[in-house]
Order: sequence, then C-alpha cells, then structure tokens
Amino acid sequence: MISEYIGVPEGKTMKLLVITNNPNRPSFRQRVEIYLDKLGEWGVFAEVVKLPKNEIERLKLFRKSSQFDGVLLQKKCLNAIDAFFLRKFAKKIIYDFDDAIMYSPNKPEISKTSRMKLFARTAKIADLIIAGNSYLAHQARQFNSNVTILPTGLDTKPYDIKPKQKDGKVRLVWIGSKSTLKYLASIKTALEQIGEKFDNVVLRIICDDFFELDNMEVEKCRWSLEGQFKDLAECDIGLAPLVDNRFTRGKCGFKILQYQAAGLPTVGSSVGVNGKIIHEGENGYLANTQTEWIEKITRLVEAPQQREQIAIAARKDVEKYDIEVIGERFCRVIEECVNPALSKPGKVQTPLVSICIPTYNRKEYLRQTLESVFAQTYKNYEIVVVDDGSTDGTEDMLKQLGIDVVYHWQENSGDAAARNKLIELAKGEYISFIDSDDLLMPDSIERLVRAMETKDEDVVAYGSYYRIDQDSRVYGKCKRKLRSGRITKYLFQTILVHCCGSMFPKRIFEQFGGFDTSLRVCSDYDMWLRLSKKYDFIALSEPTFKRRRHIGNLSTGNYGSCLIEYNVLKRFYQKKDGKNFIQERIAKKVLSKAANRAGRLAIKEAEYEQAKKLIFESLRWRFNIKAIVNLVKVVILS
Repeated sequence: MISEYIGVPEGKTMKLLVITNNPNRPSFRQRVEIYLDKLGEWGVFAEVVKLPKNEIERLKLFRKSSQFDGVLLQKKCLNAIDAFFLRKFAKKIIYDFDDAIMYSPNKPEISKTSRMKLFARTAKIADLIIAGNSYLAHQARQFNSNVTILPTGLDTKPYDIKPKQKDGKVRLVWIGSKSTLKYLASIKTALEQIGEKFDNVVLRIICDDFFELDNMEVEKCRWSLEGQFKDLAECDIGLAPLVDNRFTRGKCGFKILQYQAAGLPTVGSSVGVNGKIIHEGENGYLANTQTEWIEKITRLVEAPQQREQIAIAARKDVEKYDIEVIGERFCRVIEECVNPALSKPGKVQTPLVSICIPTYNRKEYLRQTLESVFAQTYKNYEIVVVDDGSTDGTEDMLKQLGIDVVYHWQENSGDAAARNKLIELAKGEYISFIDSDDLLMPDSIERLVRAMETKDEDVVAYGSYYRIDQDSRVYGKCKRKLRSGRITKYLFQTILVHCCGSMFPKRIFEQFGGFDTSLRVCSDYDMWLRLSKKYDFIALSEPTFKRRRHIGNLSTGNYGSCLIEYNVLKRFYQKKDGKNFIQERIAKKVLSKAANRAGRLAIKEAEYEQAKKLIFESLRWRFNIKAIVNLVKVVILS
C-alpha cells in the first residue's frame, strides 16, 4: 500500500506526530525514542517535535497536527489553550506518561494543585492513555476510561557484557539522577552499618552527583549513556530504595530492570511497582526498614553462590521487558488507536490474542464454538485450530465455511499435545483457549484483555462458567468462589481455573515447558498449579464461557481420571515444591480426600486391588471415616 500523504517514505502507511517537552530526558528516550525504528517497521512514519515555548509557534504546531493520522504526546501536561487547539486539530491523541506527574515530588500529600488540574485536562482530551504501571493507570482512569498499561522497556543486550576481573570487593551499586539521590541517602544508616560489618564492601554511585560515607568506600562514576553498561556490569548487588508516598508509587522501576539486565540481584523497597518486579528470594529481596536493608544486603554479601543463582533468575525475568517484547505492544496500541480499521475479526496481521481451539471429532459443536468467537466484542484476534486426528470431516467443514483460521491436523496425540501445538502456532501475545464443544460469552475476550492490562506484570486471567447441555441450553452456573492473587493453596484444594475462558501471556508457557503430555487428563490443572507458584491470577466476576456436558466429555468423572488428578496433586506436593506453598495440614486433608475418591470409583469399576491401595493411602495421609467405610466395602466385595 502506498500512502496518500505527500512526503511519506514508500511503504509507510501512517503518519504520527510525536510531541515532547524534552527529547533528552530518560522517559522520552526509554518510552518513545527506542521504538521509533520499530514503528517504522510497522509502517508508521513518526516525526518528533519539541514543544515550542512560544505560544504562536505552538499554535502552528497544533495546526500542523491535522496533517497526521495521530499525535503522541509524551508526558507533557497542557494548559487550557494548548489542550483546546490540540484537540481541535488532531485526529487522534495518544498520551503517554510514566511518573506520578499529577503530584508534587516535594509535597505529594496535596491533591488540589495546578499539577492535578493540568494532568486532568490533558487526560480528558486523549483518545488513548498509555500509563507506565497500574498505579498510574488508576490515576488516569479518573478522567479517561481508555487507558492501557505499558511498562517501560529497555534494550537488554548492551547490559550483557563481560565484567572486568574481580578484585575481591563486593560492589553495591545505585544508578539514578541528582533529583533521586535522596532516596539512596535514606538508607545511609544501613550502609554505614554494612561498612562496619564488612571491610570489602564498596558502594558505587552512578550519577551526576554524589555523597560520602564514613564507614564505606564510595566509588563515584559519572553517568553517561555509553559508560553505564560497563559500570553496572562490574558490580554485584543493585540497590533500589524509595520512600513511600503518592509520588514514588508511580515510579516504574527502571533502575531495577537495569540491574536485572546487568545480571545483578536487587534489594529494593516494596513501594509501587518494585514489589511486583522483585520476587522475594527469586530475583532479589525487598526491604523497608533499616534493619531489613542490613539483613538483606548481608545475606547477599555473605552468599556469593546465592547471588549468582538470583542473578541468573533476574537476567531471565528481565527479558519480558526487552524492547522487542514491549516494542511490539507499543506499536500495536498505537496502530489500534490511530487506525482501528486494521483490527478485523479473524484476519489480523499482528493479533494481540490467539484464540486457540483443540478439537477431535466434534465438527458440529466446533461450528457453534466458532460462531461464539465471531460474536466477540473484541476484534484483534486470530483463530488457531489444532485437529487432533479427526475423522468426521472437520477440515472440509472449515473449508466450506471459508473463514480465516490457522488450521493444523496431526495424528491423535491427546489433549496436552494439541494444546502445546496451539501455543507453538499462535502469533498473539496472549493465549486464550476454548474447547471445541464449549462457547465463549460475547464479551469474554474483551474482559480478559482488560484484566490482563490492569497489571504491569505477567498474570493469568480467568473466569467461571455456565453449564449447558448438548443442545446449548443453560441449566446452571458454577458457584465456586474464585480467587485472585497467588492462589496456590486455594487451587490445590479445588480446580478453580480451566483452560476455557482464561487468558495468559504466551511467553510464560514457553518458560514452563508446556503441558505435560504424559497426562491423559488434568494437564491443565497441573500447569495452573505450577504457574501459581510464580504468577498472580485475576478472577473475573462474571462467567467467561459456557461449559457443555455431553457423553463425549474427556473430564467426565471416572476412576482413571480421578486417579490422574490424585497423582497430579501428590506429585505437585512432594516433587514440585508444593510443600513450600501448602500447609501440611491442608495438604494431607486434600490428598486424603483425593485418594479416597479415586478408591471409591475404583470399587465401582471392580478394580479392587487398586481400590485397597488408594484407600490405605488415604488413611495414611489422614484418618477419616469415609475411607474406613470404603475399606470395609472393598474387603467385602473382594
């Protein structure tokens, strides 16, 4: 396609005017400038302009904005006149910010200020707001409902360099600006005590200003764009202290990402997004009091092997913030706002969501499932179907429908293998499954995407379901109480999450190696348990799908299925670190109940020896009357 605009480079399809108050400040560099080349690859020609100080020149600029498909205003809050004219001339306005600019850093407790008025005015005229984290998004949603979260990204490659030969010193490091040096100074007491305790610990400050310590050597490295990577790589432990107030809660944790990219464990305050980027004991530690700072730093100083393990985890975790990942999302939200016509159902070059459907000999039900997908209020998706060896003409039916789907046929390999293949084929950032006999609610994908984007870290979103019969008649609703947050202990007690009507980032499944193909059923339950150890879950208040009950259901309760469920629970608790997440009392109760249930069903199917074994296991986990009753039954019958 050749652009209609004169002067647009060949191959470019959209013009974007980028307005910034200061193209040299870090927020512009990390949130816009690093993505300009990526925008070009997406067919977006971006012209960057510094907002003029002269009122007449600003008016000329706002008039010029009418020649562009959209305007990206980066962080600057506008006065009433500027806001009026930009809104008058611009076709679309996207507002991006990454600090709590509605509050004063010196007096954050005051709400009714000129800062808040300026921010509110600017937020109200925007067609889309891009916020750096969930706290900032919440502030913006007071004035504009169309808000999406996009964390600050970074190019991780320059940080991954070989450091110089170690000299026996353990270097603590802090990187930042003169205006934020006060946050490092807030833990001076802890640093002084660390200096008294260890004579080989050094503090390195990478900044344009510095301070001294009485008990610890301070290395002063003046910040430079090129030199910061080497200066960080030579260190051992990153420091990210913050005081807790309404301004600092808006910080986007960029220095923590820098430390992680450089392969450093971080000790940081649990303020705002810090507590989401740092996972305690995995990629760093959180500290709030001077005592905690001393304790956590000491732990890392004294354990070089632990530092190395945490550093490896940190370097792996930061990859999700790499500019290649965040850049794709940045370009997509720009494109969707400026040119929503590009988002067409089932035919999207760069879908945000891959709706994945495993199927096996369910041709007629599959047609209804696809209809529920086409009825979605959210349109930026692709449809991926993996046919696990159907012989009922499924492929011919799809061809006759003439719909745009990614279709793959494979020899019958089971549900887990089909889901793994679906993830492999999916191009979307988010994956959402729906079984070929179930139905999505019309707004399911929209609600799930919205839930995913309320967080600035990877999460799993899920919902409950209505029960329908083979003729699609609703006959009930699952009333199980759903849970949000780290739900491992609740998930262990009952199956809360289903593949259908859920959504998750594709990359987290790649990290966990996919579904366990050795499991005929419950491979999804096994996966949710594993994911729950590391990721938060978000439960939606209303059902996301309709679950069909018919004679061919894989999950129909029987001895074999219940035995697998019991073994999944037992393996998770005994071999997958479940003991670190589940109280022993709860675990024994759950395992006893699961073993007894499988034993009871084994009796019904005349599997008496297996029944005895399972019932004895139930009693070993926890003495209970129901297991005793079943034991008597199996002794009599056998």
